[in-house]
Amino acid sequence: MVILWAFIALIALILAFLLLQLSRQGASSQISQATGQAAVSCATMSAGLAHALSSGSGAPRIAADGDGLPGSAIMQAVIDLSLRDQAGVEGGFWHPQRNVVAYAFPTYDGSGIKRDPPGAEMERIVSMAQRALDGGTTVTDVRPGLREAVVFAACPVPLDKLPLAAWTLKRVPVMSATVLNQLLVASALLLAFVIISGVWLGATLTRWRSQSERLASQLAHAERLATLGRVAAGMAHEIRNPIGAMRMKAENALAAPPQVREKRVTGALEMVVSQTERLDTLVASLLALAQPFQVQRQATDLSAWIDARCQAHAELAERQQVRLQAAIDRGSFAGRLVTSALDPVQMARAVDNLLLNALAHGTAGGHIELGARLRDDGWLVLWVADDGPGVPEALRDSLFDPFVSQRSGGTGLGLVLVREIVHAHGGVINLAASERGARFEMELPWRAS
Repeated sequence: MVILWAFIALIALILAFLLLQLSRQGASSQISQATGQAAVSCATMSAGLAHALSSGSGAPRIAADGDGLPGSAIMQAVIDLSLRDQAGVEGGFWHPQRNVVAYAFPTYDGSGIKRDPPGAEMERIVSMAQRALDGGTTVTDVRPGLREAVVFAACPVPLDKLPLAAWTLKRVPVMSATVLNQLLVASALLLAFVIISGVWLGATLTRWRSQSERLASQLAHAERLATLGRVAAGMAHEIRNPIGAMRMKAENALAAPPQVREKRVTGALEMVVSQTERLDTLVASLLALAQPFQVQRQATDLSAWIDARCQAHAELAERQQVRLQAAIDRGSFAGRLVTSALDPVQMARAVDNLLLNALAHGTAGGHIELGARLRDDGWLVLWVADDGPGVPEALRDSLFDPFVSQRSGGTGLGLVLVREIVHAHGGVINLAASERGARFEMELPWRAS
């Protein structure tokens, strides 16, 4: 969700930047920039010529023509120097009696040097120059066109008793500006679409998340009810059997003839004791499941921890003539310490249940293995494997359900407890495929200590 919002925000920022750049390149913006450029260039030409023709005392430094005009070479040089860095700007000087007295286009893209003023624009140039002389200030104008707009600027040259005006013009391609305007509009629409889509998508995802959480809550509630039903049915069955056995023994003792009644009463009491022990075990298992698992992770040396679990059951394994051994795939740890951050007490309960199951179903001369390895994806695998009869096919799908057991006297809650402990560690447990016997694998997220 965060990545999606970040991606949408990035797209919006890119489009906003593109809009800003396009707005600076639009038709009106280009014309405005060209107008300013033409006015500045005109002022530069005017000041440059005035400076070239005057000394510190105000007397001319350069000889003028007979009619009082500066030399054309001087004016040409001023134009070239003033416009050489102004791309696309052409200009000249205008005199009321002699018309255009100097002209240059230093940045002309065509072949050769352009020295003839633009005839098609002369009427506008004359009008602008006359207005500048009459008003004594810089004037600008724009002639629009289908293909291009022409920007004009004219300003008086500050020379005493000499009516001379500088003028400049620049052509702005309207076609490309129109395309830029269209791109600007299209980009604005695209940005609006992205923003609206992001808002809609956010609202939709929020609604979906709410629905998903509600469905998950309903599903969890339904699963709890279903589990409660199975547990209630299993408990009723597990409790009814001992009660039925005790009742039958008691009724037989009460109905027995006087000569054997004492013996039957004794047998009935022994039955009551054994069945109450069974019920006590059942209640203890249920209480263990009902209590929340508080996982307290700590650095655990897997080698020592696995050896300790094997030693805890070594005596029982020896009595049943079963070989119990540890097996750690040290190569999978790639030189790292064989340690992990887990709750050693809770995981010991899980492993002990699996080992007791394996010992209960083992046969003399059998073999049980408790091992650990680190997968390539960073998950720790703990396994308990035996070479006993294995798990019947009919029990595989319901193996981790409450009260499912193939062992006489078992409560069917041991594997449920193991599953809950593994889940509390963020892992999963499954019955892995094996050629012989049963192999339970607990997959845990490995956290090196």
